[in-house]
Amino acid sequence: EMIVEPGCPLIGKTIEQAGLRHLPGMYLMEIDRKDDVIAAVSSNERLAANDQLVFVGIVESVIDLQKIPGLKPATDQLFKLSGPRSERCLIEAVVSDSFRFINMSIRTAKFRSNYNAAVIAVARNGQRINKKIGDIELQRGDTLLIEAHPSFIDQQRNSREFFLVSQVEDSTPPRHERAWIARTILLAMILMVAIFNIKMIVAAMVAAGLMTATRCCSATEAKRSIDWGVLITIAAGLGIGRAIENSGAAVLIASSFTGMANNSPLIVLAILSLITLVLTNLITAKATATLIFPIAVAAAATLNVDVMPFVITIIISAAACFATPIGYQTNLMVFGPGGYKYADYLRIGGPLTLIVWLMTVIIVPLAWPFNP
Repeated sequence: EMIVEPGCPLIGKTIEQAGLRHLPGMYLMEIDRKDDVIAAVSSNERLAANDQLVFVGIVESVIDLQKIPGLKPATDQLFKLSGPRSERCLIEAVVSDSFRFINMSIRTAKFRSNYNAAVIAVARNGQRINKKIGDIELQRGDTLLIEAHPSFIDQQRNSREFFLVSQVEDSTPPRHERAWIARTILLAMILMVAIFNIKMIVAAMVAAGLMTATRCCSATEAKRSIDWGVLITIAAGLGIGRAIENSGAAVLIASSFTGMANNSPLIVLAILSLITLVLTNLITAKATATLIFPIAVAAAATLNVDVMPFVITIIISAAACFATPIGYQTNLMVFGPGGYKYADYLRIGGPLTLIVWLMTVIIVPLAWPFNP
C-alpha cells in the first residue's frame, strides 16, 4: 500500500498518465479515498492527495514504486524509525514457531520498538492480507515485508524468531530531495565537455566526486555501482586486440574474409559490419571496436584499398548497440525503471540494427570510396 503525498507531481494525473497502469510484476488493485474504495481502477481515474493505492504483485516490484517521487509506503511507522530512509532497505522475513509475538497484532507487539523495523506488508499462504498493518495478528509462516537498516539482517539471520531473512536487492529508497543537485551536476559535466573542451574522463571523475560530496549517493553505493565485469571485458578486449595485431592473426583472419568474399571490398565490409553489430550487443562497443579494428585494417591492406571505409564502418557498427540491454550503459539505465524485457530490446532493436547495417554498407562506400 502506497500513499500519494500532498504536493506529489502525480496529483491530478490519470492512472495511465502516471505510469501506474502497466507496472512490471504488479498491478493497481484498488484506491482507498477517504471513506470510498475504488475497485477495478480505471485507466482514466485521476489521483488525489492522500489516496491510498493498493498494489498486488511480486516484492521486487515494490522497488519501482519507491522510485516514484511523492509515493510513500502507507504506514506511519516508517518515520518513527531511527536513521534516515536513505540508509534503509526492504527485507523479507518469515515468522517462525519461536516468534515471541505469535497471535498478537503488530501494534500490540510493538514491532517497531522491539526490532527498529517497520512492517510494510504481510502475506499468508501466498496471499496478501488486506487489512490495516497494525491490526494484523501475526502467525507462524507469515511472510513480512519490512523496511529497516541492513543491520537488521545480521541481527536476525541466526535468530529463532524468523526462518528466513533476506534483503530485497537495490531496495534502498532514492533520495528524491537531492535529485535537483544530481541534475545540476550532470548538466555541469555536459557543459564542461561541450563548451570548455575538457576531457570526458576528467569531467566524469569530477562529477562523480561531487555526487558523493553532496551526498546524492554514498561512497558505498558508488563502489557498489562499479561494474567490474564491464571494466574487465574492456581491458581484456584491449589486450586481445593487441595480441591479434602483433601475432599476425589479424592478417590471417582478414585473408580468410577476402577469400570468402572473392576479394570484393563491399562484401568484406558487409561481413565485418555484421560481425561488429553482433559483438557490440553482446559485450561493449569499446571492446568490440578494439577486437575488430586490427582485422579491418589488415583486410584493407590485403585488398589494397583505402582503410577509411572500414574504419568508419567499424565506428558506426560498434555504436549500434540496440538489440540488448547490456550493449550500452543507457540501455541498462532504462532497463529496470522502464520495466523492459530482453525480448523488448530484440523486438525493437533487432530491426533497427539491420537497418543500420544496410544503410552503413550502402552509404559508407559512397561517402568514403574504396579507391579515392
